[in-house]
Amino acid sequence: MDTWYNIAKGIVRGYIALFIDSIQVEGNRFLPPGPKIIVANHANVTDGFMLPFIIREKIHFLIQEETFELPLLGRILMWADQIPVVIGQGREALDKAVERLSQGHVVAIFPEGKLNHGNEIRRAGAGATMLAVESGVPLVPVGFYVPPKFIHLFKISSLHHRESTGGWQFGGMCFIHIGEPWYPTLIHENFNYRKLRILTDSLMSSIGNLVNQAKEAAQSYYPE
Repeated sequence: MDTWYNIAKGIVRGYIALFIDSIQVEGNRFLPPGPKIIVANHANVTDGFMLPFIIREKIHFLIQEETFELPLLGRILMWADQIPVVIGQGREALDKAVERLSQGHVVAIFPEGKLNHGNEIRRAGAGATMLAVESGVPLVPVGFYVPPKFIHLFKISSLHHRESTGGWQFGGMCFIHIGEPWYPTLIHENFNYRKLRILTDSLMSSIGNLVNQAKEAAQSYYPE
């Protein structure tokens, strides 16, 4: 399984080498060792490509199941042991994520569920927070930002009669700010959706602040 993960990582490495000038990361010191849940904003398709080169442990991304139906790419994702999220079957995806965390791996979630295309962060689902409560591992907030002039929109699929458009980075730097890890204190037996919602909204606010910090860093490199 790690062979296919490394193959997928090699493909992504090639993309970064060809099309992205560099990656600027702030906050590496906040990454705790061992299993963790990376929670990030979802502006562009290619933002998540950077994570395997920042985090040592194997990463399992929670990805919309439609992506696994794409020719070749879907097969590689499956063989690389990534986690499909099927509509109406979120519990199954979380169970797989708990298992991977128990193996010492890392899980990455984009809780907005859809690309925000660089606009305001969407209202997030509470799955990431629930996963942290159930697994006992920390949440690590991450903010991505790429200057819009380096983003090009492409139609990325038309599965299930739905067209999907996403931004891909070509040129420039990707700015990534990592925040302090969160350790939810809710007791699993006593938590409820309202408590998860409050924690999730607070977490997404933290991610929004990290995105703004990354944007400020970008503006120092690329003043308007």
